[in-house]
Amino acid sequence: EHCSEAALNIIVNPWLFKGPAKKFEEKFGVPSLRFPFFPIGATDTSRFIREVASALKIDEAVTEKIIAEEEDYVYSFLAQSIGQLSWKRFAVAGDASSAIALTRYLANDYSFSPVLVVITEPIFRTEDKERIIKNISELEYAAPPKIVFASDQWEINNAIRNCEEDITLLVGSTNEKEVALEKGIQYLNATFPMNERLVFNRTYAGYKGSLTLTEDLYDNL
Repeated sequence: EHCSEAALNIIVNPWLFKGPAKKFEEKFGVPSLRFPFFPIGATDTSRFIREVASALKIDEAVTEKIIAEEEDYVYSFLAQSIGQLSWKRFAVAGDASSAIALTRYLANDYSFSPVLVVITEPIFRTEDKERIIKNISELEYAAPPKIVFASDQWEINNAIRNCEEDITLLVGSTNEKEVALEKGIQYLNATFPMNERLVFNRTYAGYKGSLTLTEDLYDNL
């Protein structure tokens, strides 16, 4: 028996679950929406909500009312925090979804300059790499960063260590802490593995999650 038209599978990843999504639609008649990264902050969370609302045919006026309320809330806090953190030239190392999300938030919403993004999970298909590159490169105001695909830790560290442009902030996993200390730059453990942090009820996703990320950046000065 087919599900109602209101049903929707949402895949928040640039490359995973293509097969299961197709089978679920063929067997149960439920379509899927792929959003290529978990959204952080107002810019991408509003984009995510609009895409989901459109797919579910939710009234546009209702959608825009909710977006306006949430954006007003988060921007009121960001207005206070902009300038509290010095301008940064940053690098991100992490899985594709996290790396895209963190890069876009720091560049689009916080106006930092992306220098390097290292995708640390194995990505094999050309079409998947192109989708990842597209979402990292198409930023609102910043020039696109250098993008490296490297799953070996030695290669990851070398990409960061040998970056031609200066890096003043590294957002990555516990595995990248050593190279951050070596370079003497600000470091935030925001991608997995997180061996030095215990996370039960904290998220960077969404409107309010971006405020948590901003707090953590300030705490890790």
